[in-house]
Amino acid sequence: MAKTCGRDAFWPIGSVPLLLLHLLSGTIPGNGRKADFEVLGPSEPVWAMVGGNVDLPCYLSPEISAEDMELRWYRDQPSPAVHVHRKGKDVPEEQMALYQGRTTFLKDGVAQGRASVRIHNVITFDNGTFHCQFNDSTVSAEATLWLRVAGLGSEPRIQVQVDQDGVVRAECTSAGWYPEPQVEWRDFQGQTLHSETNISVSPTTGLWAVASSLTVPSKAVSGLACSVSSPPFPEKKVSRYQLSDPTSRWFRSTAWKIALPLILVAAVLGVAIIISLLWKPQRVITPLYPDTASSKLFLFMDGKSVIQLIFSRKLPNDLGRFVSDTCVLDWEPFPSGRHSWEVEVGRRKVWILGMCVESLDQKARVPKSPQHEIWAVELYKKEHQARTFPRVRLHPPQPLYRVRVLLDCDADTLTFYSVDDRCLICTFSVPSCFVSLQPFFCLWTRDPSPLTMY
Repeated sequence: MAKTCGRDAFWPIGSVPLLLLHLLSGTIPGNGRKADFEVLGPSEPVWAMVGGNVDLPCYLSPEISAEDMELRWYRDQPSPAVHVHRKGKDVPEEQMALYQGRTTFLKDGVAQGRASVRIHNVITFDNGTFHCQFNDSTVSAEATLWLRVAGLGSEPRIQVQVDQDGVVRAECTSAGWYPEPQVEWRDFQGQTLHSETNISVSPTTGLWAVASSLTVPSKAVSGLACSVSSPPFPEKKVSRYQLSDPTSRWFRSTAWKIALPLILVAAVLGVAIIISLLWKPQRVITPLYPDTASSKLFLFMDGKSVIQLIFSRKLPNDLGRFVSDTCVLDWEPFPSGRHSWEVEVGRRKVWILGMCVESLDQKARVPKSPQHEIWAVELYKKEHQARTFPRVRLHPPQPLYRVRVLLDCDADTLTFYSVDDRCLICTFSVPSCFVSLQPFFCLWTRDPSPLTMY
């Protein structure tokens, strides 16, 4: 009995040339387009540090030229994209606002089917999935990449207070971490100490800050160590605080009680003499003035800390807001008197701090020099300088971490000291004809640690 073929197995004679055409072009009727190439990317996540650069590479298999293709890197949706390169030219009009000015197409190897996009000034919001898509006139293929962003925060800062009852209260703070950090307290014997930790994230930068506190009897510990770490990093940033010996603390406490009447009398007389001869009341530090802050600056909730952002914020165009310079003023001007405060510049790479006249024009870029009614010191290109014209190089014994500023309106002087080694940095002569002066701060880099006023 003859065997008949089913309908699905029957091909009319006239369809043979058509079938050959489909096979040559890479398609089969009913099955759709069959890709002529694959797009491959890194099999492991690509790591990047906040503030650094990172390359997102992709390549074709087999190795064919991509010079006449459209190469597209994107996040969730193909458009708008992270970066588009079409037939040898970038297409910026199709780029997401988040990546405008932050990407570079690396064309080396395009003829062999290899291409990368470099992301500059990596931020926390870059963390996640990326896709690279290669398109020619008929074929499209893509690969998925995973970018993992990490931010190594500032050195922990420990502040300790010991009560008369012998109770130690300590706080450890650090900022600039990503992802969410962990905090651990130990004594000098390596024993873990119970603490309470508050962790907050900046909605603007996505960076995390921690503040951890503990309370222990002073006789129970000889020193404290606070460590902060983030999951991607095996190493920890650790700070230590040496407490004095319990016996010496007891001796000092007893001696204080015995000598208290004499000390009080001497202290009262001494303070009275100093106040009458030298000092006028110092001001209480007031917060930074947000209405003067550049749109590229972010003021923390305490009003005394400031960092520079990657992008400008949309802020009211207040009359006193800095437009051309990333600067901010303190809230209260000083018409007279003697005042002092401290500024923690930390390990920032660039900063300016000092005084300016209250009538300074914040809209224009003003040279920072006494000739333009600004008296300031700066760190720039790893050199400390007095902002005079010409500038004068300063030589502190060690890099400045915390600076004390003393304004004496009666003596017409503005003096800067290093808090860490108590060394004089420089002194300016400030003319007394100006009505009032205001503390003045500028940031020029996006360091993770803030500049803080005390």
